[in-house]
Amino acid sequence: MRSPEGTDKALEFLARLAREFTAVLSLSHLVSRVLDSMSEAAGFDSCSIGLIDEVDPNLLTVVGATGLRAHMRDAVIPHSRGLLWAAIDGGAPLSVPDMRVDPRVCDRGAHTGSGIFAPLVASGRAIGAISAHRSAVEAFGSEDLDLLTLLAIYLGGVFEAARMHERVAGLAFADPLTELPNRRALLDRLGVELIRSRRTGRPFSIALVDLDSFKEINDRYGHAAGDAALRDAGRAMRQRTRGCDLVVRYGGDEFVLLFPDTPGTIAQAIPRRFREIPLSHEAVQMRLTLSWGIASHPDDGDSADALLKIADERLYAMKAAR
Repeated sequence: MRSPEGTDKALEFLARLAREFTAVLSLSHLVSRVLDSMSEAAGFDSCSIGLIDEVDPNLLTVVGATGLRAHMRDAVIPHSRGLLWAAIDGGAPLSVPDMRVDPRVCDRGAHTGSGIFAPLVASGRAIGAISAHRSAVEAFGSEDLDLLTLLAIYLGGVFEAARMHERVAGLAFADPLTELPNRRALLDRLGVELIRSRRTGRPFSIALVDLDSFKEINDRYGHAAGDAALRDAGRAMRQRTRGCDLVVRYGGDEFVLLFPDTPGTIAQAIPRRFREIPLSHEAVQMRLTLSWGIASHPDDGDSADALLKIADERLYAMKAAR
């Protein structure tokens, strides 16, 4: 039975979360705040959150992870692998006193000794799972599992509301040609990332990307080929970046990529993954090449306008150097 002190702690923690999440946040910002709160208020210094893919329900994406499990962030886990799925499929919280010997563990790195897990449920269906970990074995008591279970019950509805909000908002924040977020969505997300970066001290970066050959494709093959090139470029960028990154059609043949928790030195290498993009339009006998400029917070500025200006200057410096 839970002690009165444990009950008070759980209720106090849930009341704090309720105060913080009265407004609907973006999913990425919500995940970040939940992980911070789990560390600050609940005392869980290593946590992870996995959400079932809305398109393929046999896949689970680790949308947030800290501490011992930080290396699992953005991992995509197929159905029936790992303890997050075990909690989802079992429909109940579980405690694993020794993760070193449990056969359901799909990743034994980072010296994780014990863990607790609880399914996230919204509208009567599982949408994911949440977990906490410690390096020692048998490091969690029943009160820890009770607290995580209460947290999961509350967060299931919160995460589902955030997802629904993003789906509805996406109608106004999406580019109809590429189906990527548009400039309005970028400015909204940049505002969130600036607030988070100022509070946590973690950097983030943006890349302003230009399609070098787009005018030639449009002039030589027509606007249908140009539209196909824009869709191909957007698809390639989305496929070759992380789940937490944002790919935006900024306007014309320009795109912006936003990389949370990423310094400029690391962001510089990311656009090279899609520097040349094969085109799907059957009449086009050429490849699409890209140029880009990177800017990072806080090193290059403390506002969206400043970061976009620096990225634009570096983009055109790259184009001029060719």
